[in-house]
Amino acid sequence: MYRRFIHIFIAVLFVVTLFGTPLTAGVQQHLVQKGETLSEIAQKYKVPLKSIIQANSIKSAHRIQTGKTLRIPGNAFALNESLYQVKPGDTLIGIARLHNVEWKVLQRINGISSPRNLQIGTEIRIPHDGTLGFISPLRVPLVVTSEYGYRPHPVTGRYQFHKGIDFRAATGTRVYASKGGRVIFAGRKGGYGKIVGIEHEDNFTTWYGHLSRIRVKRGQTVSQGKVIGLSGNTGISTGPHLHFEIRYKGRSEKPTKHLPIP
Repeated sequence: MYRRFIHIFIAVLFVVTLFGTPLTAGVQQHLVQKGETLSEIAQKYKVPLKSIIQANSIKSAHRIQTGKTLRIPGNAFALNESLYQVKPGDTLIGIARLHNVEWKVLQRINGISSPRNLQIGTEIRIPHDGTLGFISPLRVPLVVTSEYGYRPHPVTGRYQFHKGIDFRAATGTRVYASKGGRVIFAGRKGGYGKIVGIEHEDNFTTWYGHLSRIRVKRGQTVSQGKVIGLSGNTGISTGPHLHFEIRYKGRSEKPTKHLPIP
């Protein structure tokens, strides 16, 4: 009977470890599945991405090994975060400016559906460095006009690979750095028209094409959320929009792997 109890206990412990059921002190474990990203795992457990990175001493937030077991900290805020209690008259944008944080970051890590309607007394997580992966390059509702992948080219009609994703954006719409880094290109480049390229950590770069105006220079260091240009219709384009790319070691990747897009 005692041996049977031990066997059952070991089996239960294995299942607990495999599927992420709570273990001790609010800590869970998660077995990384094929194709999963850290952002998806963070959203699943409703904890800050930075907390998972710190708890597992992860060097690159964009490369996790399938089959790796991650420690998932509890819902308590991370050591490099603080809490801010919403006061009368507060707005998410105002709170973000007060703490020098991109407001979209606050919206995402706090699960806020309506940034304009904050409940007084609500506690908002404030990351000290303000950078949690990539953020939207636009601050207008995202409308995808062309997906990543193979498609008939809208101008030439030839079936070819689209290396980025296109967002609807009227000429003159502000375009923001999706992540902080160093500007490695700012000028005209073939069919991209006026384009800005930014180099980030871990061999990532982002590219912003068909701009009407460029507001940064090559070699300039930009912070996440800085205005780098205005959207437009330059290069080979059928109408005003923003072409946005994320590349890893020079090769394009599907932006939705790194950025939540409705």
